[in-house]
Amino acid sequence: MLWKTFLVGLVAFIGYCDHVTGKSMLQRPVVMGPLVGIALGDFQTGLAVGGTLELAFMGNMAIGAAIPPEITAGGVLGTAFAITSGSGAEVAVALALPIATLALLIKNLFYLIIRPQFMLHTADKFAAEGNVDGVSLMHDLGYWLYVIVMTLACAISFYVGSPVIEALIAAVPQFIMDGISIAAGILPALGFAMLANMLINDKVAPWFAVGFLLSAYLNIPVLGLALLGGVVTLLILRSNGTQAQPAVATDDEEDF
Repeated sequence: MLWKTFLVGLVAFIGYCDHVTGKSMLQRPVVMGPLVGIALGDFQTGLAVGGTLELAFMGNMAIGAAIPPEITAGGVLGTAFAITSGSGAEVAVALALPIATLALLIKNLFYLIIRPQFMLHTADKFAAEGNVDGVSLMHDLGYWLYVIVMTLACAISFYVGSPVIEALIAAVPQFIMDGISIAAGILPALGFAMLANMLINDKVAPWFAVGFLLSAYLNIPVLGLALLGGVVTLLILRSNGTQAQPAVATDDEEDF
């Protein structure tokens, strides 16, 4: 159990390092799920649960000061508990959303209390002294300490086990859990709607309609549509690249 806890914590650490190394999207459930599956010896379930959780969390995004649930903890622990309990993706979603909400509380406590009260004030002191290295140290420490705190939270939660987490979730009023279950079904549609709102325009919309018609009436699978879309994209790019360039007007009297 300790070895599995260490591996799950290592996966969480890799995900949270995304806050330090740059936003490469390593913390997304579609990445964390398969890694947890490898760590726990069930890659297929990890891949399926990670993909399902990615759909559930796809519509979550920060808007102003409104911070969405903490997807890294939700993805890691939701997948881990689904694998260890032998449950399916539905249970993973039911567990992941409350876990992500609880992890958000820890995140807010860190960013609103620990980081400002200790690191920010210490950085101000170093800045007043002209100590650039000290300010840089506080800046880096703020990120790395968050990574360590959240990694330990994920590892301890997994070690305690899903029964304790389920007991905590059972203490939540039923009407809240019903709302979470409904939200779990709405979030995938919301995520696709947000992506469509950003991507679809007058040039793309007809191709979207073509893909829908091919899938609905010819039963072409999603992979076939994706490959067909890639071919169409290459043809469009080649067509645009081979268009004749406008001729440059020249003066006939230049030769004289």
